[in-house]
Amino acid sequence: MSVLLDRLNKQLELHENEIQLIDVKSEIKLTGKETKEAIHLFREQFINQNIQRGDVVLIGLENSIWITIIEQALWEIGAIAHPVAETTGIKEILSEFTAYRYSGAIVSDRLRMELANQEILSERSFEVLSHLVNFFSFNGTSVRKIADDDEQQLALILNTSGTTGKPKRVGITNKKILLATQAVTKSQNIKESDHALIVMPMFHINAQIVSTVTSRINGCQVIVAPKFSASQFWTIVAKYQVTWLSVVPTIINILLKNQNSNQQYEKVKKAVHLEYVRSASFSLPEQLLTDFERRFNVKVQEGYGMTESTTVVSINPLDKPKVGSVGPVVDTDIAIHSSVYGITYKPNQHGEIVIRGPRVLQAYLDPKDNILVDGYFRTGDIGYFDEEGYLYVIGRIKEIINHGGEKVAPAKVEGIISQFQFVTEVAVIGLPDELYGERVVAALHLNNSSDHNQEIDEIRGKISKELAKYEQPSEYLITGAFPRNQTGKILRAQLIERLKGEMQHATIK
Repeated sequence: MSVLLDRLNKQLELHENEIQLIDVKSEIKLTGKETKEAIHLFREQFINQNIQRGDVVLIGLENSIWITIIEQALWEIGAIAHPVAETTGIKEILSEFTAYRYSGAIVSDRLRMELANQEILSERSFEVLSHLVNFFSFNGTSVRKIADDDEQQLALILNTSGTTGKPKRVGITNKKILLATQAVTKSQNIKESDHALIVMPMFHINAQIVSTVTSRINGCQVIVAPKFSASQFWTIVAKYQVTWLSVVPTIINILLKNQNSNQQYEKVKKAVHLEYVRSASFSLPEQLLTDFERRFNVKVQEGYGMTESTTVVSINPLDKPKVGSVGPVVDTDIAIHSSVYGITYKPNQHGEIVIRGPRVLQAYLDPKDNILVDGYFRTGDIGYFDEEGYLYVIGRIKEIINHGGEKVAPAKVEGIISQFQFVTEVAVIGLPDELYGERVVAALHLNNSSDHNQEIDEIRGKISKELAKYEQPSEYLITGAFPRNQTGKILRAQLIERLKGEMQHATIK
């Protein structure tokens, strides 16, 4: 048995009579003893379905406490869980089986209806605790991924949450998960008395390891919501005495600006004991951070990490934060790389952020070239360190705008524009320009108002005072809600294509 499993089970035994898992939708509450019994029942069912060490089981369910139970049951027999979005299309799921020859799948009722008549799968559903589990087995020959050592055995396969191209599959071992939980525990000072709320999708590294497994390995209570709901958020936080949760900047923005959410907060704020929220996945504008902290008297801890690093590689300490930074390094080797000076740890040197360490990926499950430089994983992010070792992320390399040879970081411009209350969303993009190569364009989703021209003038005035001429948008395009992936990241390629079709009607110069 791996150290990870040993510690998870010990916490269930230590808290056998205390509530460990709460499902918001069904209102099911499980003690440590009941959780362990549920894991055992699933484990026996998987053995009956001939799931063996190294087999991969795809999980297509909405957020619930059953996901972490199913995963641990698979880990106990050395099998591998690959959680995906419940909204995943049927063609994509079938392609996973044909390409990678997974052994089985546990899916939602919706997906069950679509998979029921597929020739490559056989339905072999079963019951656990009066709960019908939609299980399908692969009719072909499965490919197993077996390691000799329990610590190096794959436990999870997670898809990256990129915004372009096909997501990449990342294999995560028992050892990497354990190291990740230790890093989160240390950097966030996780306490046994904590109550962690899960609102992020559980097919993503954030909810999967940062919140769920880390909380469980520390004996914390885990509350799982099916998804984020602005109107229900503060009610849930108050009802279950939530002390922390992990979110993305989109959620922070919604909580600040959603009228129903703010009305609900006023009703329950005396019962709210939220200590902090952790923000990750993409850059949080400084103004949103400070506005949130002032409005709700809750600290925001901004961190930086990715699926490929298993969890955070840097995080802003709650006791000594620097607004705009993602904090000092956490149990990882982080450097800056550029073609000019190579690998460096020196302050104020801008370049690509590169990382290495025992929990950092060295290769994707599906081979991909050019992911390493001098043994470091290339993150694709531009950043730098300050004199105190705090890391600053400027933006994605592929999103940097080249305006006549000058490099413009969209996040910098977006951070200024997002300060206006009438701006619901902003994305700064580069569009082709005959003279400069690319021109800087700001796409805006604005609140309902009668005078957008005046609002644009206000933005222009502020921008002209705070940014260099080459960084200032030459056009402002007013459009609807932005396309985003399921972790909240803007799908910029889709947005650009949509804007090209709207430009004649949406441009204000």
